[in-house]
Amino acid sequence: MLMLLKNPSSFFEGQRSGKLPLNQRLTWRGDSGLSDGSAYHVNLVGGYYDAGDNVKFGLPMAFTTTLLAWSVIEFGSSMRNQITNAKEAIRWSTDYLLKAATATPDTLYVQVGDPNMDHRCWERPEDMDTPRNVYKITTQNPGSDVAAETAAALAAASIVFKESDPSYSTELLQTAMKVFDFADRHRGSYSDSLNSVVCPFYCSYSGFQDELLWGASWLHKASLNGSYLAYIQSNGHTMGSDDDDYSFSWDDKRPGTKILLSKEFLEKTTEEFQLYKSHSDNYICSLIPGTSSFQAQYTPGGLFYKATESNLQYVTSTTFLLLTYAKYLGSNGGVAKCGGATVTAESLVAQAKKQVDYILGDNPAKMSYMVGFR
Repeated sequence: MLMLLKNPSSFFEGQRSGKLPLNQRLTWRGDSGLSDGSAYHVNLVGGYYDAGDNVKFGLPMAFTTTLLAWSVIEFGSSMRNQITNAKEAIRWSTDYLLKAATATPDTLYVQVGDPNMDHRCWERPEDMDTPRNVYKITTQNPGSDVAAETAAALAAASIVFKESDPSYSTELLQTAMKVFDFADRHRGSYSDSLNSVVCPFYCSYSGFQDELLWGASWLHKASLNGSYLAYIQSNGHTMGSDDDDYSFSWDDKRPGTKILLSKEFLEKTTEEFQLYKSHSDNYICSLIPGTSSFQAQYTPGGLFYKATESNLQYVTSTTFLLLTYAKYLGSNGGVAKCGGATVTAESLVAQAKKQVDYILGDNPAKMSYMVGFR
């Protein structure tokens, strides 16, 4: 189990941009991107490269950070000696996001690197010679989607560091509030503002409404400020709370928001969130074969199937929601209501385990999809 936790944190170390620390475990990586932002008189050193390229895309980086933080919040007590690596992975991103959010007033820097140029040449980050263009959203060229996701990431991370580093936690939360206010006051999609430098790579296909509700939900959880509860109650119906949706990803946050908010209804602290519990049930039931609401697709070998490209991102994010909802249900004596039937927390864990087992090698090809695990 500890190896399974070690490998993902090692992956994030492999994706690091900037000046690497002395405790860097992957010693074959070197410093890179040390002048990022300098041509624009800002410091944007750090953060993570997206994949095999050398671009730092703000939207998926922030979403990844939010999920890393959420995983520590819910399951950190089970990570044992890997909790330090998990927190370091989060902080490597939030340090960068803080720079991106505070370097210039009424501005959020959302990308470093031109993907159209970068993708023409596959090279090590230490050797890259492609343009390190910087892209930003402003009051005139808004990007509520990426800004609200950044706010969600900072807010979620503030919970992670609340006890171990209170001053850093406060900085994260205060910045998250400002970034969310910026996202909400200047509404628009970053895809419209930045066009071909973010599309088709990370277009905001679902729009920005889902990120605004997601960001407000995390600020509600992190700050306990009543204004965010009021925001959710006033805006939820126009931002996706009434939708039944069956995809959770860097683009579409609606299922995650509903799972997150359903916890408060299950704990009987916010009765107004019953709607989110009902829609969470609908989402979860759509994943469970044999229920009247079942809609998901699975491969003949049993893998959840959502998209022809990078399908495992949907498998892992969906599995995380299954386990998180199972925890919420189990802690409060709840069940998922699927038409006339009920699905228990134990059933959700069993369904999630099938996906994890498939990824790790219990599949027709008898191969592990996790690098370094056999």
